[in-house]
Amino acid sequence: MTARRRARGCCWKRFGALSRICALALLVLSVHGHTCKHRAPAPSEVVYKVYLKTPRITKRNAEHQLRIKIIYDASVEKLDPDKRALVKDKLFPQAIDYLQKAFQVRRQTGPLLLSRQCSTNQYFRKKDDPHRYCQGSCAEVTRCGPVIVPEHHLQQCTACSETGKPCDPVGPPDGEGVDGADFLLYVSGVTTERCGQENVVAYAAYCQLESELDRPIAGYANLCPSMISTQPQEFVGMLSTVKHEIIHALGFSAGLFAFYHDDNGKPLTQRYAGGLPPFNESLGLYQWSDKVVRKAKRLWNISGNTMVSHEVHLLVTPRVVEEARKHFDCPILEGMELENQGGLGTELNHWEKRLLENEAMTGSHTQNRMFSRITLAIMEDTGWYHANYSMAERLDWGRGMGCDFVMKSCKFWIDQQRQKKLPLSPYCDMVRSTPLKLTCRHDQRAVAVCNLQKYSRRLPQEYQYFDYIPGIPTEDLPFYGGAVEIADYCPFSQEFSWHLSGEYQRGSDCRVLENQPDSWRNYGAEEYGPNSLCLYQKSAFVMEQCTRRMSYPDWGSGCYKTTCSALGLTVWVQGMPFHCFYTGQLLKINVRVNTWVYSGDLVCPACSRFCSSCPLPHELPPLNASQSIPIDPCSSSSGLVVTLWLLLANLAPLFAGFILCVWN
Repeated sequence: MTARRRARGCCWKRFGALSRICALALLVLSVHGHTCKHRAPAPSEVVYKVYLKTPRITKRNAEHQLRIKIIYDASVEKLDPDKRALVKDKLFPQAIDYLQKAFQVRRQTGPLLLSRQCSTNQYFRKKDDPHRYCQGSCAEVTRCGPVIVPEHHLQQCTACSETGKPCDPVGPPDGEGVDGADFLLYVSGVTTERCGQENVVAYAAYCQLESELDRPIAGYANLCPSMISTQPQEFVGMLSTVKHEIIHALGFSAGLFAFYHDDNGKPLTQRYAGGLPPFNESLGLYQWSDKVVRKAKRLWNISGNTMVSHEVHLLVTPRVVEEARKHFDCPILEGMELENQGGLGTELNHWEKRLLENEAMTGSHTQNRMFSRITLAIMEDTGWYHANYSMAERLDWGRGMGCDFVMKSCKFWIDQQRQKKLPLSPYCDMVRSTPLKLTCRHDQRAVAVCNLQKYSRRLPQEYQYFDYIPGIPTEDLPFYGGAVEIADYCPFSQEFSWHLSGEYQRGSDCRVLENQPDSWRNYGAEEYGPNSLCLYQKSAFVMEQCTRRMSYPDWGSGCYKTTCSALGLTVWVQGMPFHCFYTGQLLKINVRVNTWVYSGDLVCPACSRFCSSCPLPHELPPLNASQSIPIDPCSSSSGLVVTLWLLLANLAPLFAGFILCVWN
């Protein structure tokens, strides 16, 4: 996704006797997202039907935890020291640890010994001989993506003359191979043509498939050096990207759909000569059967009370269907939609962004990626792995929203919610403008803005959703849609980041401590950290001193620390507790920060969304239990003033008694 940015001045409103002042600062707000351009490798780049020896001890059909062996290319050693340490000590070890726990291999093989590539990419196969024979000669080097495979990982070259005879082993004997591994991952850090043209962070793919079940046994992952970020607040996103790319290499790739097997080891797509599926020249991929992917038509609501036909591709393997139906609570759902936009590399290789926005295997990284049960299900449906579903992360987007959400356009959903006077979440309909109307991400764990924007061109007809947008002329409505095109232009609340003079300052995820604003920029008395949530603000926070009163024009939500207890959910602002007893309850915030007094109203979220136990209605105290004594902005310490008045009130009877005694 192309980053959307705007520069503006930081403006304060001042009330009372003083005039309004604006202090100019070059602040850029960026709604971000990296698009994945996974390219299934061309057949000439892949070695199929690699013969591997069966293990000597473990039973052939025994299952065990997936074992991934990382081989770092020399290019990784040439990275800047901090980037090299990030890649080798954190990113890949943590990504591999997750994937090894998430998947088990259905059938174990012997030591991994890869096949050599042929110099002409032409080869012969003999009847009852599992090896392939290069026509003419083997290539001088065998590559896996941009990496040259080490000689000791390779089988001996077997080659035939151009006529097919004689056929003999030539050159060095078999290497020792790699024992105790199910998948070899060659990791590089090379600035390739793809890095420059597509502005990608990383990309990965498979390069060799074994002969028995067509399971990938080797692949590569290349990180583009200039895109490796060592900033702490970006680590989670980088880690998610690495896991995402390795999953492409392990099985979630349109180039592998035709090689999936059922639970009994039978191919889901028919095989032809050489044991391979049919090849689709227009797609440049081996063609899958309708047991894996099918086309379907959707009735699609658009503007002008019009309905059009919308074609989708559905992944229809058994566990994916089961998990998708459970997730959306739609028992008639035929399968899980694959991405239909984004061009080569994004289409078909990811889940549909509109339906699973922050699922980690959608086509762009916009916010808070989650590896859901649906992604684990597709990996199990390859026929190569069993999935450990305890490793799945909870995905809230689309959860329980029903068939209307998953089988119809976002316009239909938005219109239905409006008619029912219900929130439009996870979608939105506020045009991003100045000043910003801040909102919360759908899970209330990040400050967000609605990404509805005006395009320079009319959107395709099937993505023109709006009959009315406040303040927008009717003739301009076809130009408006969500900023993430691969989400079918559906607008949703999206987290963002602040940039100052071109440099990244901070993000808007509430749980990231590094996103805490500087004290002089903390306009809503916010607190970022692992226990913080995004709460809606009923009005702009007001900052007061004895002779000054100011507010910031961008408001609507902020990040605040929360805790759970027997009382339910408690919000903490500048160390002061404010108890949420009811959903939608307004918390009257009045706290001192240095020489300023901050006042504002926060809206309580539902306790049950964030706390494991919440008080029953009859256990709730009266609402005034969370009221606080207003702070006097003209006092240097209003707490001391209140304490002194309370002390005087308590001492009044003693003074009265003393005076009576003296009088008597």
